Amino acid sequence: MPAIKERALKVRPVPAEQEFRQTPPVAGRDAVLPEWLGADGNETPAHVKPQYDSVVVLGGGIGALSVAARLARSPAFEGRVVIAGKPPEQNRRLIGGLTLRARSLDYFAACLGVPRQSILERLYDGREAEARSNRQIAARVSRAKDGSYEIGPTGEWMSRWDHNGRALAYGVRNSHLAGVLHDFSQSLAITWSDAKPLSLGDCADLAPGKRPFVIKAEPMPLPGAGPMPSAPARFVAAAQLPFSDPHRVAKGVLQANTSIALARRRAGSMDGSVFYPLRDPLSPTARYYGIFYRIVKGGGALHKNAEIEIMKENLFGAAKAMGLDAVDPAETLGTALIPCSDWRPINDLTPGFLDLNALANNGSPIICGDGMLRAALASYAAAEALIAGVEPQAYLNRAMAKWKSRNRRIHYAMAPLSFFSDLMLRWSPGRSFHLLQDFGETWAGLE
Repeated sequence: MPAIKERALKVRPVPAEQEFRQTPPVAGRDAVLPEWLGADGNETPAHVKPQYDSVVVLGGGIGALSVAARLARSPAFEGRVVIAGKPPEQNRRLIGGLTLRARSLDYFAACLGVPRQSILERLYDGREAEARSNRQIAARVSRAKDGSYEIGPTGEWMSRWDHNGRALAYGVRNSHLAGVLHDFSQSLAITWSDAKPLSLGDCADLAPGKRPFVIKAEPMPLPGAGPMPSAPARFVAAAQLPFSDPHRVAKGVLQANTSIALARRRAGSMDGSVFYPLRDPLSPTARYYGIFYRIVKGGGALHKNAEIEIMKENLFGAAKAMGLDAVDPAETLGTALIPCSDWRPINDLTPGFLDLNALANNGSPIICGDGMLRAALASYAAAEALIAGVEPQAYLNRAMAKWKSRNRRIHYAMAPLSFFSDLMLRWSPGRSFHLLQDFGETWAGLE
Protein backbone atom coordinates (compact mmCIF):
# COMPACT_ATOMS: atom_id res chain seq x y z
CA MET A 1 0.00 0.00 0.00
CA PRO A 2 1.47 3.39 -0.88
CA ALA A 3 2.60 5.45 2.09
CA ILE A 4 0.35 8.35 2.98
CA LYS A 5 2.11 11.51 2.00
CA GLU A 6 2.36 14.13 4.72
CA ARG A 7 4.35 17.33 4.62
CA ALA A 8 5.99 19.17 7.46
CA LEU A 9 4.22 22.52 7.40
CA LYS A 10 5.16 25.80 8.93
CA VAL A 11 2.31 27.57 10.66
CA ARG A 12 1.60 31.22 11.21
CA PRO A 13 -1.07 32.92 13.30
CA VAL A 14 -3.98 34.35 11.34
CA PRO A 15 -3.97 38.17 11.68
CA ALA A 16 -6.80 39.44 13.86
CA GLU A 17 -8.05 41.72 11.12
CA GLN A 18 -8.30 38.91 8.55
CA GLU A 19 -11.90 38.43 7.43
CA PHE A 20 -13.95 35.78 9.22
CA ARG A 21 -14.13 33.37 6.29
CA GLN A 22 -10.43 32.66 6.67
CA THR A 23 -10.57 32.20 10.45
CA PRO A 24 -12.55 29.03 11.23
CA PRO A 25 -13.89 29.13 14.83
CA VAL A 26 -13.22 25.49 15.65
CA ALA A 27 -11.03 25.65 18.72
CA GLY A 28 -11.51 22.93 21.28
CA ARG A 29 -10.36 19.54 22.46
CA ASP A 30 -13.17 17.41 21.06
CA ALA A 31 -11.40 16.68 17.75
CA VAL A 32 -7.80 15.92 16.91
CA LEU A 33 -7.32 18.76 14.45
CA PRO A 34 -4.52 18.62 11.88
CA GLU A 35 -1.32 20.06 13.26
CA TRP A 36 -1.26 22.91 10.78
CA LEU A 37 -4.37 24.34 12.45
CA GLY A 38 -2.64 24.50 15.80
CA ALA A 39 -4.10 23.70 19.20
CA ASP A 40 -6.64 26.51 19.00
CA GLY A 41 -7.75 25.89 15.41
CA ASN A 42 -6.70 29.39 14.37
CA GLU A 43 -3.51 28.76 12.46
CA THR A 44 -3.13 28.04 8.79
CA PRO A 45 -0.37 26.85 6.46
CA ALA A 46 1.68 29.47 4.71
CA HIS A 47 2.60 29.27 1.03
CA VAL A 48 1.57 25.67 0.46
CA LYS A 49 0.50 24.50 -2.98
CA PRO A 50 -2.11 21.74 -3.08
CA GLN A 51 -1.23 18.50 -4.85
CA TYR A 52 -4.52 18.55 -6.77
CA ASP A 53 -6.01 21.26 -8.95
CA SER A 54 -9.72 20.35 -8.83
CA VAL A 55 -12.23 18.31 -6.82
CA VAL A 56 -15.24 16.20 -7.74
CA VAL A 57 -17.65 15.48 -4.88
CA LEU A 58 -20.14 12.62 -5.18
CA GLY A 59 -23.41 13.22 -3.34
CA GLY A 60 -25.66 16.12 -2.50
CA GLY A 61 -26.19 15.92 1.25
CA ILE A 62 -24.74 17.64 4.28
CA GLY A 63 -21.21 16.23 3.94
CA ALA A 64 -20.96 16.91 0.22
CA LEU A 65 -22.18 20.50 0.58
CA SER A 66 -19.88 21.24 3.51
CA VAL A 67 -16.65 19.94 1.98
CA ALA A 68 -17.45 21.54 -1.38
CA ALA A 69 -18.13 24.90 0.27
CA ARG A 70 -14.86 24.96 2.20
CA LEU A 71 -12.86 24.00 -0.89
CA ALA A 72 -14.64 26.49 -3.13
CA ARG A 73 -13.69 29.31 -0.73
CA SER A 74 -10.01 28.48 -1.14
CA PRO A 75 -8.19 30.37 -3.93
CA ALA A 76 -6.56 27.08 -4.97
CA PHE A 77 -9.92 25.44 -5.74
CA GLU A 78 -12.22 28.37 -6.43
CA GLY A 79 -14.19 27.60 -9.60
CA ARG A 80 -12.75 24.08 -9.67
CA VAL A 81 -15.22 22.19 -7.47
CA VAL A 82 -17.89 19.96 -9.04
CA ILE A 83 -20.70 18.22 -7.16
CA ALA A 84 -22.04 15.19 -9.00
CA GLY A 85 -25.44 14.75 -7.42
CA LYS A 86 -28.86 16.27 -6.92
CA PRO A 87 -29.35 19.46 -4.91
CA PRO A 88 -31.30 18.76 -1.71
CA GLU A 89 -35.08 18.67 -1.95
CA GLN A 90 -37.42 19.59 0.88
CA ASN A 91 -39.59 16.76 2.17
CA ARG A 92 -41.73 16.55 5.30
CA ARG A 93 -40.75 12.93 5.83
CA LEU A 94 -38.04 12.56 8.45
CA ILE A 95 -35.15 10.98 6.58
CA GLY A 96 -31.66 11.09 8.07
CA GLY A 97 -30.61 12.41 11.46
CA LEU A 98 -32.27 15.37 13.18
CA THR A 99 -30.01 15.98 16.19
CA LEU A 100 -27.95 19.09 15.50
CA ARG A 101 -25.40 19.24 18.30
CA ALA A 102 -24.50 22.88 18.89
CA ARG A 103 -20.86 21.93 18.33
CA SER A 104 -21.75 21.01 14.74
CA LEU A 105 -22.43 24.67 14.04
CA ASP A 106 -18.76 25.49 14.63
CA TYR A 107 -17.74 23.16 11.81
CA PHE A 108 -20.54 24.15 9.43
CA ALA A 109 -19.66 27.80 10.03
CA ALA A 110 -15.99 27.07 9.31
CA CYS A 111 -16.86 25.32 6.05
CA LEU A 112 -19.26 28.03 4.86
CA GLY A 113 -17.29 31.00 6.13
CA VAL A 114 -20.21 32.53 8.00
CA PRO A 115 -20.95 33.12 11.71
CA ARG A 116 -22.76 30.23 13.39
CA GLN A 117 -25.62 32.59 14.32
CA SER A 118 -26.28 33.18 10.62
CA ILE A 119 -26.92 29.45 10.18
CA LEU A 120 -29.31 29.39 13.14
CA GLU A 121 -31.22 32.41 11.83
CA ARG A 122 -31.61 30.82 8.41
CA LEU A 123 -32.71 27.50 9.92
CA TYR A 124 -35.26 28.85 12.38
CA ASP A 125 -36.17 32.34 11.17
CA GLY A 126 -35.40 33.87 14.54
CA ARG A 127 -37.13 31.12 16.55
CA GLU A 128 -34.14 28.95 17.36
CA ALA A 129 -34.88 29.25 21.09
CA GLU A 130 -37.94 27.00 20.53
CA ALA A 131 -35.77 24.24 19.00
CA ARG A 132 -33.05 24.48 21.61
CA SER A 133 -32.22 21.72 24.07
CA ASN A 134 -30.72 23.20 27.22
CA ARG A 135 -30.65 20.00 29.25
CA GLN A 136 -31.08 16.28 28.75
CA ILE A 137 -32.66 13.78 31.08
CA ALA A 138 -32.67 9.99 30.88
CA ALA A 139 -35.17 7.34 31.87
CA ARG A 140 -36.14 3.72 31.48
CA VAL A 141 -39.34 3.02 29.52
CA SER A 142 -41.45 -0.11 29.88
CA ARG A 143 -44.53 -1.57 28.22
CA ALA A 144 -47.42 -2.88 30.32
CA LYS A 145 -49.51 -5.94 29.49
CA ASP A 146 -52.31 -3.71 28.18
CA GLY A 147 -49.91 -2.20 25.63
CA SER A 148 -49.49 1.16 27.35
CA TYR A 149 -46.04 2.62 27.98
CA GLU A 150 -44.68 4.03 31.20
CA ILE A 151 -41.74 6.38 31.65
CA GLY A 152 -39.73 5.54 34.76
CA PRO A 153 -37.99 7.98 37.10
CA THR A 154 -35.90 10.52 35.22
CA GLY A 155 -32.44 11.84 35.96
CA GLU A 156 -30.57 14.77 34.44
CA TRP A 157 -27.20 13.91 33.00
CA MET A 158 -26.35 17.04 31.03
CA SER A 159 -27.29 20.71 31.36
CA ARG A 160 -26.35 23.96 29.69
CA TRP A 161 -25.33 25.25 33.13
CA ASP A 162 -22.50 22.73 33.05
CA HIS A 163 -21.24 24.53 29.94
CA ASN A 164 -21.45 28.24 30.78
CA GLY A 165 -25.06 28.52 29.69
CA ARG A 166 -24.48 27.31 26.12
CA ALA A 167 -27.21 25.38 24.31
CA LEU A 168 -26.53 21.67 23.89
CA ALA A 169 -28.38 20.80 20.69
CA TYR A 170 -31.19 21.71 18.31
CA GLY A 171 -33.77 19.64 16.46
CA VAL A 172 -33.80 20.14 12.70
CA ARG A 173 -35.14 18.14 9.77
CA ASN A 174 -32.17 16.79 7.81
CA SER A 175 -33.39 17.97 4.41
CA HIS A 176 -34.02 21.46 5.85
CA LEU A 177 -30.43 21.71 7.10
CA ALA A 178 -29.14 20.47 3.74
CA GLY A 179 -31.29 23.09 2.01
CA VAL A 180 -29.87 25.87 4.16
CA LEU A 181 -26.30 24.72 3.49
CA HIS A 182 -27.14 24.69 -0.21
CA ASP A 183 -28.53 28.23 0.00
CA PHE A 184 -25.31 29.48 1.60
CA SER A 185 -23.21 27.74 -1.04
CA GLN A 186 -25.09 29.40 -3.90
CA SER A 187 -22.73 32.37 -3.73
CA LEU A 188 -19.70 30.13 -4.23
CA ALA A 189 -18.21 28.95 -7.52
CA ILE A 190 -19.48 25.36 -7.31
CA THR A 191 -20.63 23.50 -10.42
CA TRP A 192 -23.45 20.94 -10.17
CA SER A 193 -23.60 17.97 -12.51
CA ASP A 194 -26.40 15.44 -12.88
CA ALA A 195 -23.96 12.84 -14.19
CA LYS A 196 -23.78 9.50 -12.39
CA PRO A 197 -20.13 8.44 -12.45
CA LEU A 198 -19.48 4.71 -12.31
CA SER A 199 -15.70 4.86 -11.92
CA LEU A 200 -12.84 7.15 -11.00
CA GLY A 201 -12.33 7.72 -14.70
CA ASP A 202 -15.89 8.98 -15.06
CA CYS A 203 -15.27 11.36 -12.16
CA ALA A 204 -12.06 12.65 -13.74
CA ASP A 205 -14.01 13.45 -16.89
CA LEU A 206 -16.17 15.84 -14.87
CA ALA A 207 -13.25 17.69 -13.32
CA PRO A 208 -12.19 21.11 -14.62
CA GLY A 209 -8.52 20.33 -13.96
CA LYS A 210 -5.82 17.84 -14.89
CA ARG A 211 -5.12 16.56 -11.35
CA PRO A 212 -8.54 15.98 -9.82
CA PHE A 213 -9.31 14.63 -6.39
CA VAL A 214 -12.52 12.64 -5.88
CA ILE A 215 -14.51 12.70 -2.63
CA LYS A 216 -17.31 10.18 -2.17
CA ALA A 217 -19.83 11.71 0.24
CA GLU A 218 -22.59 9.17 -0.34
CA PRO A 219 -23.00 5.52 0.71
CA MET A 220 -23.08 3.97 -2.76
CA PRO A 221 -19.75 2.26 -3.61
CA LEU A 222 -17.67 3.48 -6.51
CA PRO A 223 -16.08 0.59 -8.47
CA GLY A 224 -12.31 0.79 -8.62
CA ALA A 225 -12.06 3.22 -5.72
CA GLY A 226 -11.12 1.46 -2.51
CA PRO A 227 -12.26 -1.98 -1.37
CA MET A 228 -15.87 -2.99 -1.99
CA PRO A 229 -17.80 -3.21 1.29
CA SER A 230 -18.54 -6.64 2.68
CA ALA A 231 -22.02 -7.78 3.66
CA PRO A 232 -22.87 -6.09 6.97
CA ALA A 233 -23.16 -8.31 10.03
CA ARG A 234 -25.52 -5.93 11.82
CA PHE A 235 -27.94 -3.08 11.15
CA VAL A 236 -29.73 -0.33 13.01
CA ALA A 237 -33.52 -0.43 12.67
CA ALA A 238 -35.17 2.92 13.32
CA ALA A 239 -38.42 4.90 13.14
CA GLN A 240 -38.87 8.63 13.72
CA LEU A 241 -41.67 11.20 13.77
CA PRO A 242 -42.40 14.84 14.60
CA PHE A 243 -44.79 15.50 17.49
CA SER A 244 -46.93 18.29 18.86
CA ASP A 245 -47.10 18.61 22.65
CA PRO A 246 -50.72 19.28 23.71
CA HIS A 247 -50.45 17.32 26.97
CA ARG A 248 -46.73 17.62 27.72
CA VAL A 249 -47.14 19.94 30.70
CA ALA A 250 -49.93 17.82 32.20
CA LYS A 251 -47.85 14.63 31.97
CA GLY A 252 -44.94 16.33 33.72
CA VAL A 253 -42.11 14.32 32.14
CA LEU A 254 -40.63 16.89 29.77
CA GLN A 255 -40.00 20.51 30.66
CA ALA A 256 -39.50 23.22 28.05
CA ASN A 257 -36.21 23.07 26.14
CA THR A 258 -35.49 19.61 27.53
CA SER A 259 -34.56 16.50 25.59
CA ILE A 260 -34.85 12.97 26.89
CA ALA A 261 -32.99 9.72 26.25
CA LEU A 262 -35.03 6.54 26.80
CA ALA A 263 -34.19 2.85 26.81
CA ARG A 264 -36.36 -0.27 26.83
CA ARG A 265 -34.79 -3.69 27.25
CA ARG A 266 -36.43 -6.58 25.41
CA ALA A 267 -35.20 -9.88 23.96
CA GLY A 268 -31.73 -9.43 25.42
CA SER A 269 -30.99 -6.02 23.90
CA MET A 270 -31.94 -2.36 24.17
CA ASP A 271 -34.38 -0.28 22.17
CA GLY A 272 -32.89 3.21 22.42
CA SER A 273 -34.65 6.51 21.91
CA VAL A 274 -34.29 10.28 22.07
CA PHE A 275 -36.85 13.08 21.89
CA TYR A 276 -35.65 16.61 21.10
CA PRO A 277 -37.32 20.01 20.73
CA LEU A 278 -37.98 20.74 17.04
CA ARG A 279 -39.03 23.60 14.78
CA ASP A 280 -39.84 22.67 11.19
CA PRO A 281 -41.30 25.07 8.61
CA LEU A 282 -43.00 22.17 6.80
CA SER A 283 -44.60 20.87 10.01
CA PRO A 284 -45.35 24.09 11.90
CA THR A 285 -47.30 22.38 14.71
CA ALA A 286 -44.38 20.11 15.61
CA ARG A 287 -42.61 20.87 18.87
CA TYR A 288 -40.57 17.67 19.27
CA TYR A 289 -39.16 14.90 17.20
CA GLY A 290 -38.68 11.39 18.50
CA ILE A 291 -36.82 8.34 17.29
CA PHE A 292 -36.54 4.72 18.44
CA TYR A 293 -33.70 2.53 17.23
CA ARG A 294 -32.23 -0.92 17.83
CA ILE A 295 -29.08 -2.75 16.78
CA VAL A 296 -30.08 -5.99 15.03
CA LYS A 297 -28.10 -8.86 13.55
CA GLY A 298 -28.08 -9.42 9.80
CA GLY A 299 -28.52 -12.66 7.94
CA GLY A 300 -31.40 -15.09 8.18
CA ALA A 301 -32.30 -14.03 11.73
CA LEU A 302 -33.20 -10.52 10.60
CA HIS A 303 -36.92 -9.74 10.33
CA LYS A 304 -36.88 -6.18 9.04
CA ASN A 305 -40.60 -5.46 8.96
CA ALA A 306 -41.17 -6.89 12.43
CA GLU A 307 -38.36 -4.79 13.93
CA ILE A 308 -39.60 -1.63 12.24
CA GLU A 309 -43.13 -2.23 13.52
CA ILE A 310 -41.85 -2.55 17.09
CA MET A 311 -39.89 0.69 16.70
CA LYS A 312 -43.10 2.40 15.56
CA GLU A 313 -45.08 0.97 18.48
CA ASN A 314 -42.39 2.17 20.89
CA LEU A 315 -42.45 5.60 19.30
CA PHE A 316 -46.20 6.13 19.56
CA GLY A 317 -46.40 4.54 23.02
CA ALA A 318 -43.59 6.51 24.64
CA ALA A 319 -44.78 9.75 23.03
CA LYS A 320 -48.28 9.27 24.44
CA ALA A 321 -46.82 8.68 27.89
CA MET A 322 -45.12 12.08 27.65
CA GLY A 323 -48.17 13.93 26.32
CA LEU A 324 -47.03 14.17 22.68
CA ASP A 325 -49.17 13.61 19.56
CA ALA A 326 -47.79 12.50 16.18
CA VAL A 327 -47.95 15.11 13.41
CA ASP A 328 -49.29 13.73 10.10
CA PRO A 329 -47.52 10.34 10.34
CA ALA A 330 -48.67 9.32 6.85
CA GLU A 331 -46.49 12.14 5.48
CA THR A 332 -43.78 12.50 8.09
CA LEU A 333 -42.94 9.02 9.45
CA GLY A 334 -39.46 7.90 8.50
CA THR A 335 -38.22 4.33 8.88
CA ALA A 336 -34.90 2.78 7.98
CA LEU A 337 -32.68 -0.27 8.26
CA ILE A 338 -29.13 1.05 8.03
CA PRO A 339 -26.04 -1.18 7.74
CA CYS A 340 -23.29 -0.88 10.36
CA SER A 341 -19.56 -1.05 9.75
CA ASP A 342 -16.73 -1.96 12.08
CA TRP A 343 -14.69 0.58 14.02
CA ARG A 344 -11.30 -0.08 12.50
CA PRO A 345 -9.46 2.77 10.73
CA ILE A 346 -9.75 2.67 6.95
CA ASN A 347 -6.14 2.23 5.87
CA ASP A 348 -6.62 1.19 2.23
CA LEU A 349 -5.48 4.26 0.34
CA THR A 350 -6.43 5.05 -3.24
CA PRO A 351 -4.41 8.13 -4.25
CA GLY A 352 -6.68 10.93 -5.41
CA PHE A 353 -9.75 9.43 -3.73
CA LEU A 354 -11.42 9.73 -0.33
CA ASP A 355 -14.44 7.83 0.96
CA LEU A 356 -15.69 10.62 3.21
CA ASN A 357 -18.96 8.84 3.95
CA ALA A 358 -17.24 5.70 5.27
CA LEU A 359 -14.63 7.59 7.29
CA ALA A 360 -17.23 9.82 8.93
CA ASN A 361 -19.69 7.04 9.77
CA ASN A 362 -17.66 4.10 11.08
CA GLY A 363 -19.56 2.00 13.58
CA SER A 364 -23.27 1.87 14.36
CA PRO A 365 -25.21 4.84 12.95
CA ILE A 366 -27.88 6.82 14.81
CA ILE A 367 -27.13 5.57 18.33
CA CYS A 368 -24.95 8.51 19.47
CA GLY A 369 -26.75 11.48 17.94
CA ASP A 370 -23.51 12.65 16.33
CA GLY A 371 -24.11 11.97 12.62
CA MET A 372 -24.36 15.63 11.64
CA LEU A 373 -21.36 16.53 13.75
CA ARG A 374 -19.17 13.77 12.33
CA ALA A 375 -20.15 14.74 8.78
CA ALA A 376 -19.29 18.38 9.47
CA LEU A 377 -15.98 17.59 11.18
CA ALA A 378 -14.92 15.12 8.49
CA SER A 379 -15.79 17.60 5.75
CA TYR A 380 -13.85 20.36 7.42
CA ALA A 381 -10.76 18.24 8.12
CA ALA A 382 -10.74 16.76 4.59
CA ALA A 383 -11.00 20.15 2.93
CA GLU A 384 -8.28 21.70 5.08
CA ALA A 385 -5.95 18.78 4.34
CA LEU A 386 -6.43 19.14 0.58
CA ILE A 387 -5.88 22.90 0.80
CA ALA A 388 -2.69 22.24 2.78
CA GLY A 389 -1.39 19.86 0.10
CA VAL A 390 -1.63 16.53 1.94
CA GLU A 391 -3.65 13.36 1.50
CA PRO A 392 -6.58 13.72 3.94
CA GLN A 393 -7.28 10.10 4.85
CA ALA A 394 -4.80 9.80 7.71
CA TYR A 395 -6.11 12.97 9.30
CA LEU A 396 -9.71 11.82 9.09
CA ASN A 397 -8.84 8.51 10.70
CA ARG A 398 -7.28 10.44 13.54
CA ALA A 399 -10.05 13.03 13.87
CA MET A 400 -12.73 10.32 13.90
CA ALA A 401 -11.01 8.01 16.41
CA LYS A 402 -12.58 9.63 19.46
CA TRP A 403 -16.06 9.49 17.96
CA LYS A 404 -15.69 5.85 16.94
CA SER A 405 -14.62 4.96 20.46
CA ARG A 406 -17.72 6.54 21.96
CA ASN A 407 -19.93 4.99 19.34
CA ARG A 408 -18.54 1.60 20.25
CA ARG A 409 -19.17 2.22 23.93
CA ILE A 410 -22.86 2.96 23.33
CA HIS A 411 -23.10 -0.04 20.97
CA TYR A 412 -21.93 -2.40 23.70
CA ALA A 413 -24.19 -0.76 26.26
CA MET A 414 -27.20 -1.31 23.99
CA ALA A 415 -26.44 -4.85 22.84
CA PRO A 416 -24.10 -7.32 24.61
CA LEU A 417 -24.07 -5.41 27.92
CA SER A 418 -27.72 -4.34 27.90
CA PHE A 419 -28.48 -6.24 31.13
CA PHE A 420 -26.06 -4.05 33.07
CA SER A 421 -27.23 -0.91 31.26
CA ASP A 422 -30.78 -1.68 32.32
CA LEU A 423 -29.67 -2.10 35.93
CA MET A 424 -27.90 1.25 35.80
CA LEU A 425 -31.00 2.96 34.44
CA ARG A 426 -33.08 1.48 37.25
CA TRP A 427 -30.51 2.55 39.83
CA SER A 428 -29.72 6.09 38.65
CA PRO A 429 -30.69 7.09 35.09
CA GLY A 430 -28.79 10.38 35.08
CA ARG A 431 -25.58 8.96 36.51
CA SER A 432 -25.68 5.99 34.12
CA PHE A 433 -25.62 8.26 31.09
CA HIS A 434 -22.76 10.23 32.60
CA LEU A 435 -20.77 7.01 32.52
CA LEU A 436 -21.78 6.06 28.97
CA GLN A 437 -22.11 9.21 26.92
CA ASP A 438 -19.91 12.15 26.01
CA PHE A 439 -20.60 15.70 27.07
CA GLY A 440 -19.01 19.16 27.19
CA GLU A 441 -17.60 20.73 24.05
CA THR A 442 -18.73 17.78 21.95
CA TRP A 443 -22.29 19.01 22.51
CA ALA A 444 -22.34 22.69 23.40
CA GLY A 445 -19.51 23.87 21.21
CA LEU A 446 -17.82 27.23 21.66
CA GLU A 447 -20.68 29.68 21.20
